[in-house]
Amino acid sequence: MTDVIIIGGGVIGLSIARELSRSGKDTIVLERNERAGDVTSSRNSGVIHAGIYYPESFLKTKLCVEGNKLIYQYAEEKNINHKKYGKFIIASKKNELSNLESIFIQGKKNHVEICKVDNEQVIENNPGLRFCQALYSPNSGVIDVPEYVTALEGDIQHSGGLISLRTSFLSAKKKKNKFIVSCSAEEEFSIESKYLINCSGLSNEITLKKIENFPTNKIYKNYFAKGHYFKYSGKSPFSNLIYPVSGQHSLGIHIGFDLAGGMRFGPDVEFVEKIDYTFDLSLKSKFINSIIQYWPDINPEKLHPDYTGIRPKITKPSESMRDFSIQISKDHGIKNFINLQGIESPGLTSSLAIGKLVNHLL
Repeated sequence: MTDVIIIGGGVIGLSIARELSRSGKDTIVLERNERAGDVTSSRNSGVIHAGIYYPESFLKTKLCVEGNKLIYQYAEEKNINHKKYGKFIIASKKNELSNLESIFIQGKKNHVEICKVDNEQVIENNPGLRFCQALYSPNSGVIDVPEYVTALEGDIQHSGGLISLRTSFLSAKKKKNKFIVSCSAEEEFSIESKYLINCSGLSNEITLKKIENFPTNKIYKNYFAKGHYFKYSGKSPFSNLIYPVSGQHSLGIHIGFDLAGGMRFGPDVEFVEKIDYTFDLSLKSKFINSIIQYWPDINPEKLHPDYTGIRPKITKPSESMRDFSIQISKDHGIKNFINLQGIESPGLTSSLAIGKLVNHLL
């Protein structure tokens, strides 16, 4: 018998487990892979977002703004490799200026530090960039995700929590006031728990169908949004993150960095039917055509395939952005069960704040 079982050992599941185990609850994380944080958590740009783009009423906005401060504090405390690069959001063409203004207004509504800047200020540290106008977000940066995952794991274990790797969730049913959770590692076994939390990300739809009496009309369909990242060989001329005006489902093919200063571009967004991390080499020309709009001096021969990632969206390709979904018993009718769906970008930035929120909800 344990207090809490968490399904999924990405940065969301680990952040929740850290918060709950520190508050004195016996906590077990079930992670079916060889390592925690090895799927969506580590297949992204590693960017710490400021919380600019989302509607001010969204939970996503509140958690991102709060999470931004928390993750920088945590990275300092744990000596996790990170850097506050600062981000310029640019309009490459005049017809994007109204969108840029909308982003500025939204950022101000969200109480995020954002300002309009002179073009010379941008060019000074980012020579060769072509654009009409730019905004500056000083609190955007990059974190080493594997180091972050390791620090979370250490905190969980220090507080007496358990991360059970190579352990698949099979089913859960409620008996009296506890969950009987069936799992499979080398063999099948069951654990009893007072609370159950689902943060299984890309597998959410499948997971929820295995939880007895979970209402099917509360299960969001997962739409798999695949993104490619290309790396650039040679010295980067840029000192800041550079983001073009965002599209409907992504923040555009932007300029990012690894913690060694290596430059990467991405992600694009392509909705796919199944989870497949194969790299589509034919996309290189699409990337070049996009990048050349704001960096005409790019040398295509220095652009090389890096990796792909897939986001668990609960937004249809034709729909506008949806908020994070964090359901409690009043939403689905199962006492002591918390269900997290659609925790995509800015999930990494929001992770510690999500942990605090779930602890409060319990």
